[in-house]
Amino acid sequence: MSGDGKREIRILINEELYKSLERKALELGFKDVSSYIVEVLSRELFSRTERTGVEELERMRSRLEKFIQDEINKGLAPLENMRRQLAELIQRVDELEEKIKSIEGKEGAKPGETRGEGKVSKPYKTGIERLREDKIVFESMLPARIQRDRLFSYFERMGAVVLHLSKERIAVDSEFWREFKEKLFKEVKTNTEEDLKKILGEKGYLLWKALYEDNMILYDSKTRGWKPVSDEVRK
Repeated sequence: MSGDGKREIRILINEELYKSLERKALELGFKDVSSYIVEVLSRELFSRTERTGVEELERMRSRLEKFIQDEINKGLAPLENMRRQLAELIQRVDELEEKIKSIEGKEGAKPGETRGEGKVSKPYKTGIERLREDKIVFESMLPARIQRDRLFSYFERMGAVVLHLSKERIAVDSEFWREFKEKLFKEVKTNTEEDLKKILGEKGYLLWKALYEDNMILYDSKTRGWKPVSDEVRK
């Protein structure tokens, strides 16, 4: 070791390799081959150290992200279970409510309606049964005592079509909805309200009017036909 804390390294290389190193050293502005070799070794060593540090940071970041995601999933799992159980509970309550109303309807029927000679009892009808008869239910027409969110959620679970307009919801019997779209989009060739009322019927006309006023359908004067504008109508 020299007095300035440096150590000497001796290596033997062939003449051709030495000349190549010497030529490269001069091109890069080094005073001799030794200075050039020291620079190359130092740069390579520090580069490896830097890459190792970056790779270690990446591994730490990946492990940290995985840990955070696992913890979030653990926290969300109970909430998801509660949401599913709540949905099942609401459905069971709705079903139980329908059964209770059915029993109350039977017990509250007048004797003449159930046992009277020549008379037929009037069984209680569920909400979906009444919808099949009425074809459409407008949220704005419901009595104030009706719990709207529960009713329309019930209609959706029972397979009815629920349209979400800007100001209200409309429940439509699925078969009536299919027939309504078939007539409006394939048969109707007019935008006159009187003609629409004749073709679609009274309830079909009311449904058309609600959709038209909410800009969910439009009349194409070129093709003389009605077209859906909203995804709500396309379903």
